[in-house]
Amino acid sequence: MNEGIYFEQVLVGSYRNFSYILGDKDTHSAAVFDPAWEVEELYSIAVKNKLLVKYIINTHAHFDHIDGNMALKEKTGAKIVMHESSKAKKDIGVGDGDSLKIGSVDLRFIHTPGHSPESMCIVVNGFGLITGDTLFIGECGRVDLPGGDSSKLYESFEKLRSLDPRLVVYPGHDYGKTPNSTLGEQIKTNYTMAKRTKEEFMKFMSEP
Repeated sequence: MNEGIYFEQVLVGSYRNFSYILGDKDTHSAAVFDPAWEVEELYSIAVKNKLLVKYIINTHAHFDHIDGNMALKEKTGAKIVMHESSKAKKDIGVGDGDSLKIGSVDLRFIHTPGHSPESMCIVVNGFGLITGDTLFIGECGRVDLPGGDSSKLYESFEKLRSLDPRLVVYPGHDYGKTPNSTLGEQIKTNYTMAKRTKEEFMKFMSEP
């Protein structure tokens, strides 16, 4: 990771959510990802590190990832960024392959529906992959909630397989043995990413 980048994984809430704070140390511009819980703590971390939160970025629109949006927006004036298909309140809608700069930090958005229609993963400056509830460490997001679709999740996994295996996966919840892992390691060891046909995957995801 570039020394000019501030990046912190913060465990918050009763659902063991991860929020993320990303900033450019030179410009002090920053973004907070999925601020659903403990907004005061997230804001305090940003202030302590002299970061100005300009963007609130949501991997998807489930309540346990967006409930703190408005409170943080009121404190910072930040713009809310979600996938363009999301029906939740947002200022900026992004599509598959779109990019955004936080100071000198590059973000690239990858639409990864399956857990929810608007789910997306974010490649961070070539070192990290914020996956929300699409991919956990050793697991994946459920598809039995409204809008869930195992066929689309299969296609989303195929997109992730094409990325740099050295990217560090930063998931939306602390459900694994470790808080993060490389994408390559997940492709090798995460049983949900085992090589299957789409039909096999859909059957696998439908099993109790």
